[in-house]
Amino acid sequence: MIRRRLAIAGVVAAALAVAAAVVLLGQGGSSSSPGPAASTPTPGLDQAPKTRQSPPWGFVASWQDFCYRPLPNPPHYAVELPSTGEPCPSGSTRFSTGQQVGLTVRAGATTDRLGVLWDAVEPRPPVTRGGRRIHFYDWTAVMRPYRAMISAGIRPVVLAYGAPEWARQERSRRPGTCPARYGKPCSYPPSRRHLPDWRAFIKALVRRLPQMLAVEVWNEPNLPRFFAPKPSPPLYSRLLRAADQAVRATGVPLALVTGGLAAGSSRASGGTPAASFLNRIYQLSGKASFDGIGTHPYPYRPPWVGSMTSNLDQLRRVRDRYGDRGAPLWITEVGIGGTSTQRPQASVSLARQGPILARMYHSTQGSDVRAFLIYALRDTPTEGPKFESFGVVHGDLRPKPAYCYLASRLGDVSGCIGEP
Repeated sequence: MIRRRLAIAGVVAAALAVAAAVVLLGQGGSSSSPGPAASTPTPGLDQAPKTRQSPPWGFVASWQDFCYRPLPNPPHYAVELPSTGEPCPSGSTRFSTGQQVGLTVRAGATTDRLGVLWDAVEPRPPVTRGGRRIHFYDWTAVMRPYRAMISAGIRPVVLAYGAPEWARQERSRRPGTCPARYGKPCSYPPSRRHLPDWRAFIKALVRRLPQMLAVEVWNEPNLPRFFAPKPSPPLYSRLLRAADQAVRATGVPLALVTGGLAAGSSRASGGTPAASFLNRIYQLSGKASFDGIGTHPYPYRPPWVGSMTSNLDQLRRVRDRYGDRGAPLWITEVGIGGTSTQRPQASVSLARQGPILARMYHSTQGSDVRAFLIYALRDTPTEGPKFESFGVVHGDLRPKPAYCYLASRLGDVSGCIGEP
């Protein structure tokens, strides 16, 4: 535990060290990638000065190529994810992984969150030959964004989750086990007998992506959508211990972070409150099984900074109760929407989105927070109306005012470079 926490300090320092180089890249622009046009921050909304990156910050996105198509009716656009090498349908525009990563670089970010679905990497079950378990991994879709990030000076926080169908619990195959709305997919944990396969996957992932900043074990495991059909602290704790064993076996010095716990989850909705879930993790796994606590402290109403801090403090109280005050918090998702039309809960005007996000970030400086990842880089209609407007760029990568505001106040980028 002590050795790995020393490693955390080293990798975070490395992330900070590339900040200056990233800023220089951010001022260069690219004729092949869309970039934001110059934008002036709105005075009076946030007067915090430009700052060095502490903690490192960046964005959440899918990072895969996507096809964008305008529509006449709300949300006025559609997004499709084409297969590798597949062209976009007529009337659609293709935006690449490189264009999306380039936007984060030009904003001055030094880390992004890269999701890796186990079921996409290993859709085929392993076989046993000669007493050995042989796995069939396909890293093609993962390596494209990973290499783009590393070559641009971005050290990703890698999210690992989503068991393949062959590794899931038997009950997950029954109809009606996905409690998600708007046609969103669910992710399922593996059954206990497939925990060795999960451990093998994590070990292979770390060896394949050794320059990551941290590995995050699962996404929002306290919500039924992401730990379908319902959250299970005992099963999650086994996943966490297995991942810890896998990372230690590789010898790669990186942080192992618990899955980002969703603030605002309630038992009435089938979830488990974040603090209660973390309490059970400590009881079942102990503090030696992870290096940091992942959190999604979304503030769904004003005061925005105060609400976010309150969500963080709930986890801090649990952590401190178990004598683990040295365990840092990793904000692997947080954000608010920005829109010029009718505003749903947790959304503000386009002019206010950037200043509020900047204030949220500044509130974590000098604290126990080790990463600040903004959801999301771009608007997307696939997460339902509540989260559709959380991007700092539009669905076609045109910048919102928030993008340049964050580049100036968080990335220390003196100008936002756009396409001619």
